[in-house]
Amino acid sequence: MEDWEHGGFGLYIHWPFCQAKCPYCDFNSHVVAQIDQNAWAEAYLSEIARVGAETQGRVLRSVFFGGGTPSLMDPAVVDAILTKVRATWPIANDIEITLEANPTSVEAERFAGYRDAGVNRVSMGIQALNDADLKALGRLHSADEAMRAFETARDVFDRVSFDLIYARQGQSVADWTAELQQALDLAVDHLSLYQLTIEDGTAFGDRYAAGKLRGLPDDDAAADMYAVTQEICEAAGFAGYEVSNHARAGCESIHNKIYWHYG
Repeated sequence: MEDWEHGGFGLYIHWPFCQAKCPYCDFNSHVVAQIDQNAWAEAYLSEIARVGAETQGRVLRSVFFGGGTPSLMDPAVVDAILTKVRATWPIANDIEITLEANPTSVEAERFAGYRDAGVNRVSMGIQALNDADLKALGRLHSADEAMRAFETARDVFDRVSFDLIYARQGQSVADWTAELQQALDLAVDHLSLYQLTIEDGTAFGDRYAAGKLRGLPDDDAAADMYAVTQEICEAAGFAGYEVSNHARAGCESIHNKIYWHYG
């Protein structure tokens, strides 16, 4: 049996544009003044046709729009992509179609359009629940704006996840414990909780190499934060099903599991 038959078949669609480059990010993402959305739509449709010809007959279990910041996409582009996807592969009855979103009011206004196109799950990059840490992480939203966008997402989608980063500058185990409890009070069915890593070639990497990235928790404190994360989430009914993702039973991301099962 081939890996995809055992682990499932999913489609990842990368949108490589952001409004700003976060200092910790080493993903393929770029800041540009103008985006020709029609040209990108045509490129996606061409690539879907190419990949579809190589994977005929596979039942598609998930689609994941990642980035970059896919919530900068016009809903019409998402609609065109998903229309092409449905014409290219047989679709699972319970297909999961996720779109990563920044929690700004401008992007939240597009949520209904994404839902109408077929998106049934959003993953929001909130990252921190206080303004000082959001600013340090280079995020463009405030904590209050994030909460308003999160409420909009909950009104539009049944399934909403959000990301937080821990082991941040100046953060203690007690700080993270309190923030995690707050996050669990908000959470619907899924949380992505990432330990901050300093990557070469990022703004944080450059600052760290120059000795200017101060206040990072040491390895022992970061390990304690990881252990606390597992304990608190487990107690709240959000078991860890892989390194950085936690979900209520039955609400694990299908797309994440495809990777972990070698799909």
